Amino acid sequence: MISIIIATKNGEKYIARAIQNALEQSVAISNAKDPSQFSGFEIVVVSDGSTDTTVNIVHELALKDARIRLIELVQNIGPGLARNLAVLGGKIEDNDALVVPSITNPFVAILDDDDLWQNPKKLENQILYFNENPNVVVAGAVKTEFTRENGEHLRWITNETDPQKIRTNMLSYNPVITSSVVFRTSIFKEVGGFKPMYLAEDYDLWLRMGLHGDISNVESAETIYTIREGGASKSRQIEMAQVVIRLAKEYRHQYPHFYKAYVKGILRLVLIHWKLLKKRFI
Repeated sequence: MISIIIATKNGEKYIARAIQNALEQSVAISNAKDPSQFSGFEIVVVSDGSTDTTVNIVHELALKDARIRLIELVQNIGPGLARNLAVLGGKIEDNDALVVPSITNPFVAILDDDDLWQNPKKLENQILYFNENPNVVVAGAVKTEFTRENGEHLRWITNETDPQKIRTNMLSYNPVITSSVVFRTSIFKEVGGFKPMYLAEDYDLWLRMGLHGDISNVESAETIYTIREGGASKSRQIEMAQVVIRLAKEYRHQYPHFYKAYVKGILRLVLIHWKLLKKRFI
């Protein structure tokens, strides 16, 4: 029914917690009691060039639960391509003897190693939503809590639910949080998965998948997003703003209100530069 993908690099601090969090989902518990319920449930961990104890931790957990599967990469390829390997399948680092099968479950969920799903029925509620809304291809969470690494609450954000409103503003901002997302495997495969981008590969993917159906956010699917210490550097924020502007240009003919999105993107970029200059001279 559903595959959970956790791509991680040197995630020894969080990976066991993330896997346990996924196993505490109602769909996992139901499947453990009765394999015919949410049949095919699995957790696929991709160790993306980890050099710490991540692989050993996952191996230990997989020995206790056969539904946990590890894909081990020696070379780091980035989270997008690591997720592609898990979903689309293929050779591991050009080794003909090591071939990953493609996922056949109809749904895929993404969970970053340092994030959590707060609602234990998150996946169950999202699967139900998909079944009730066949036009939806990507579903995130309405509410996401942002926290520090120590668990300290920072803020809640609320995402739009109406697919039409999301489509209207699609060029202006990313409408879903990656760790909250469940998507239809068939559409992911049809668009070719994540592109090999340094930044905003998730946003680009939603833009492409959104051309094949609706994007929405689901109530009762609360997710916790962890802000790493230090956060994104100003240079990285500038790069991200530039990528968002480029994506707005690239998809200007597929989504409405390009000029509105373009102006917002330029203003966002100017604001980041202004804050950087202010910091230098004060």
